[in-house]
Amino acid sequence: MTTAITLGRGSRLLTLYSYYSLFLALAIVVVDGVDKQNIIIAGKLPDLFLILSSLYVFAAAVFVALINRSTDSQGATTYLFLETALLTGMMFASGGLTAGFSSLLIIPVIMANLLAPGVLGYSVAAWLSLAVIYTEHISTGDFGIGDTANTGVYGSICFAIAWLTQLLSYRINAALNLASDSARQARRLQKLSQQALMKLPDGVIACSVDRNILFINDAASHWFKLKAGMPVPQKLANAKPEELIHARHKQLAVKRIEVDTDEGDFLLLVEDEDRMLAEVQQVKLASLGRLTASIAHEIRNPLSSLQQAAQLLSETKDIQPEVQQLAGMIENNSQRINRIIADILQLSRGKRPQSKPFNLKSFLEEFRAQFQRFTDYDIRQFEITCSDDITLSFDPDHLNQILTNLCQNGLRYAKKANGTDAQLGIRVIQETPDTASITVSDNGLGVADNQIARLFEPFSTTEHSGTGLGLYLCRELCQGNQATIEYAGSSQGAQFVIHAKCVSESGK
Repeated sequence: MTTAITLGRGSRLLTLYSYYSLFLALAIVVVDGVDKQNIIIAGKLPDLFLILSSLYVFAAAVFVALINRSTDSQGATTYLFLETALLTGMMFASGGLTAGFSSLLIIPVIMANLLAPGVLGYSVAAWLSLAVIYTEHISTGDFGIGDTANTGVYGSICFAIAWLTQLLSYRINAALNLASDSARQARRLQKLSQQALMKLPDGVIACSVDRNILFINDAASHWFKLKAGMPVPQKLANAKPEELIHARHKQLAVKRIEVDTDEGDFLLLVEDEDRMLAEVQQVKLASLGRLTASIAHEIRNPLSSLQQAAQLLSETKDIQPEVQQLAGMIENNSQRINRIIADILQLSRGKRPQSKPFNLKSFLEEFRAQFQRFTDYDIRQFEITCSDDITLSFDPDHLNQILTNLCQNGLRYAKKANGTDAQLGIRVIQETPDTASITVSDNGLGVADNQIARLFEPFSTTEHSGTGLGLYLCRELCQGNQATIEYAGSSQGAQFVIHAKCVSESGK
């Protein structure tokens, strides 16, 4: 049979037993001192009893001191053997088994079998049985049938108690092991669950009935600058499901879930609408890609034939001006339809964002140089304001496409308003350690108030030659990179602001 109760678990029991043993020794000395006639104890050999009781007090005091310093199994077992011998000697000095010490001798047997391995526990019972046999019979030469039978019964009781104690302690040890394993597994699962909750992209806030935060994950802590122990803001606790909360340039939906507990706790689930829209957009783009791929070929082939026929018709000799004009209209609108198809295909086949950190100042300088080469635009009228240490987390190809679209639109309207004095500008401001704003501005005519609401809708355009998909494509690409774009307006021209993630120094 294995160890009944390990020392680690039995240390408290052993400490309590050491104090019990010292209290018992002192009680015996006090009773012996009060009992001057040796009626209660020490009736046979009072001098021997006084010596043994004094030794018992000294041994118990030393045992208490040792146990309080360290729990030593060998020292504890040695003391149990010594205590059994001292108590047996005091029983002999008091008159034998009938003196009342027999019950006190059982307790060390129980302790030994609780704390020591099987054989060692039984050895204490055997040691006690031998000590009783020696003091009751061998030392006195009394081998009467009645006394011998009593001694045999007492020895059998000692071994029976040792067996029952070890059986009980074995079951206790198994239950403790099971409880320990369950507690360890529960702590492990709790850590895994807590880590999973901490790293969720959505926010999770656990609150008490008095609206104090019990737990908050990284996302919610970042959005609202809260931590455990702080009170929940009123706008969060009372937010309605259809209501959006703006925090850190994000639109957040808060859902309250009541937890079925006596304490009245509740959960607040905070979802990032921008991220959800980005995921929906990916699904939408995939569906649109399958649709456009199937019809692009069917549309483009007859469209190419129609455009080619219009070109041939316009090149015919002696063509009438009215026919020439109609052929030009056919060709121009065919080209427009072709651009619409190209933009839709570009949108539907857009690759998934491959966000990576890069230095924004270097990127913008290179973009300005490329933009000048392709548009023959004077770079001196294209101002870039950006600090050298801003690192953006974005798909570089997507950002290039967004800026190209915005700058082309801005340059076109700026030239209409100012001719050769058309100006463009890109200004970058790091708003927080984790976000930056990129403002693209021009000195054109701006956007009319009645057009702002539909600015980012598909096919919304004021240009006869435009497709109306440019700004819509910019918004979709921003959402795919967990960024936002908005029209900020301006007293001179137009301003579009992109709010994107950047990498702080601690995150590099």
